[in-house]
Amino acid sequence: MNDFLKRHKDLLISICVFLSGFSCFAQLYYFQPLLPDLSECFTLSASVSSLTVSFSTLGMVGGLVVAMFAADRFPRKALICTALLVSAIACIAASFATTFFTVVALSAIKGFVLSGATSVSVAYITEEVSPRNRNKIVGLYIAGNAIGGMGGRVISSFVAGSYDWRVASVTIGLICAAFAIAFLCLAPRSVNFTPHKSRFHSLVLSNIALFTSGTLVPFYLCGSLMLGIFVSLYNYLGFYLVEPPFNFDPDIIHYIYLMYIFGVFGSVATAKLEEKFRCTSVLKTVIIISVAALLIMYIPIPIVVTLGLAVFTFNFFVVHVTCNRIVSEMSFSHKSIALSIYLLLYYLGSSFWGWATGLVLDHVGWQGFIASLIILTVILYLIARHGSARLRRYSMKRQ
Repeated sequence: MNDFLKRHKDLLISICVFLSGFSCFAQLYYFQPLLPDLSECFTLSASVSSLTVSFSTLGMVGGLVVAMFAADRFPRKALICTALLVSAIACIAASFATTFFTVVALSAIKGFVLSGATSVSVAYITEEVSPRNRNKIVGLYIAGNAIGGMGGRVISSFVAGSYDWRVASVTIGLICAAFAIAFLCLAPRSVNFTPHKSRFHSLVLSNIALFTSGTLVPFYLCGSLMLGIFVSLYNYLGFYLVEPPFNFDPDIIHYIYLMYIFGVFGSVATAKLEEKFRCTSVLKTVIIISVAALLIMYIPIPIVVTLGLAVFTFNFFVVHVTCNRIVSEMSFSHKSIALSIYLLLYYLGSSFWGWATGLVLDHVGWQGFIASLIILTVILYLIARHGSARLRRYSMKRQ
């Protein structure tokens, strides 16, 4: 394959993984701004209506457990396409649900099948993309995650405001179905991966090694803890902004999701940063800056709080891209399994810390809440520093 075809292949992959990343996160989170509509439609409390989002994430966690054992049995392209299409059908089907239980069940199914795409997308990139473009395209994939998370919420909120939640669900499903078809038509097939079946015993042994790897575990934990802090910030910032001294209208709070655009910048900037600095240096530096971003959110001035949120959002995506890449590159022949472990802990971190920090907010208020996030970020830095040392010693042994 000549240079022109290689460049063409990388371009197609970059477009396709961006669409995949957008679809996954748009479908996972589009119900979040629709919870009041679901509450009214099915006569539910706010906490019960939130099960649509929770079960999407729990379905993802369950699917990732299965993916650890089964992802390498199927062609990368076929697995991603199937996951995107089936999940889109689940979104469309949810709009016809007559009971809330059906909506929740379809949300769980949606999360479960989407795990098939998320578990192998980075592996697909690292296997098929030329080394010089690999970091950029991983960053573009994560940028697709960010834009999808933002776009899914914004689109569903806008459509539901003009029509209702059912039309919004169909709209998201149709958009993501179109992206799935585009992926099917445009994505190059894998040429550096051959599906294979392994005995269950050997798979278990491999997974135990990856779960306990002294080199990989710190980066699993970094991604997991950073997401937990990030989700906590977005979950509860609205409660702070509707109270004095801000007194923001609740409708304005929805615009905080537009801050995800800084995540796109962070995803794309990571490759540039890692061209100039060691990836572990980038990781530790942005974590330190994240502490500063949280500290300035103590200042009750809207523009200052917005700045802190923007910086933290940028840094979160830098950490996620970096940890993703390290786990992928260090796991060699077990990329999809290692990335499934990473994503499993990633989403568990979101669920646990997103809930636990809410208890802190309930009992000690915003000041104590931010203090808890700062403490978690300092712990995150210590984990990153330990991981950097382990990675450096491992690299020296291989030289």
